[in-house]
Amino acid sequence: MSQSRRTIEQLLKRNILPIANADAASTQLKVYPSARTWLTFFDKALLIIGAVALVLSLMFFVAYNWLNMGKMGKFALVEAGLVISIVLYVALSFRQRFQLIRQLLLLIASVITGSLLALFGQVYQTGADTWQLFFAWAILITPWVMIARFPALWLLWLGLINAGLMLYLDVADLSLINDIYQSMTQVGMLALINFIAFNLWLISIDKQKSQTVSTDKVSTYKSRTHEASAPLITSKINQLTKSSLHWSTYLVGLLSTYFISYLAIVPVFENDSSLAILISAISWLSWCGFMLWRFYQRRVDLLMLTYLSFSIITVVMFWVGESLLDDFDAGGFLTLTLLLIGMSSAAVVWLRKVARLQNSNRYKDAAHTIRGADHE
Repeated sequence: MSQSRRTIEQLLKRNILPIANADAASTQLKVYPSARTWLTFFDKALLIIGAVALVLSLMFFVAYNWLNMGKMGKFALVEAGLVISIVLYVALSFRQRFQLIRQLLLLIASVITGSLLALFGQVYQTGADTWQLFFAWAILITPWVMIARFPALWLLWLGLINAGLMLYLDVADLSLINDIYQSMTQVGMLALINFIAFNLWLISIDKQKSQTVSTDKVSTYKSRTHEASAPLITSKINQLTKSSLHWSTYLVGLLSTYFISYLAIVPVFENDSSLAILISAISWLSWCGFMLWRFYQRRVDLLMLTYLSFSIITVVMFWVGESLLDDFDAGGFLTLTLLLIGMSSAAVVWLRKVARLQNSNRYKDAAHTIRGADHE
């Protein structure tokens, strides 16, 4: 059952939502998808699938016919795809139409740019390190990423930065850093970059939210001016049941969770330096404090709190396991099993409690809005 449907049912049971406005609220919140909703979904889904299939087909065609095509033919085919996508984007931009198509065209151009760099290196055997390809790719598509403002393109750019940095750290000369701290330094740089990206994502979400709140205030004023309470009620319920974060933010949050958890685990197994373990532990605990403040104190988000719980369980299991499993005795495995069951159960109970509190606050806000709209 969707969150919107649960909210409407609870509001009806508590006599908060008038029965006369139930149908309007269900229609507004799209509890049951309409024919137009399905058509919009299939239109966007097929458009995205077609764009991805088109750019992949170009890459696979060149790879499959590698021996049968000359240098000029390979470059001409790839560059033609790049030029066509840019020309189509410029043409549609002048008309200010088809925003999703324009964003997909820039995504196609970005992927083709990477293919062109790889083709150049393969044809002329430049011998460059792999990390240079990813960094050059990320630098070249940066203007398109900023112009498009497309989450998928931002994720591609962030993935290129991560891939380039990981490959660079594998071959970089870190002789100035003590051998004990080299692994921690590499993972720490990745954790820092992804944490910065995560915060930038959250800042952009907050800016969009503030703009939405301003628009909602204008809509509320207009609804009150025209004495129409039903549109105001359904708009407020829609705002309360809608997820506060974009799907791309959860992916970036997952990356940040992975690298910071890895940072907390690496020093325990790879060196015996107390300073390295202390630094990694402080960094991880600081990240945990930030997640708890941002997604529990400031605004509740269950999936982000699930990431936090998973990180705590993983790190604690590795820390305890490193000290208990030196001889791989049965007692150590039993202790770890009981610890895992206990922490998992505690995390589930806490998350369910947070979810109930969140739903209760949503119902209170919805009730306040509905009663205020009815009085006016």
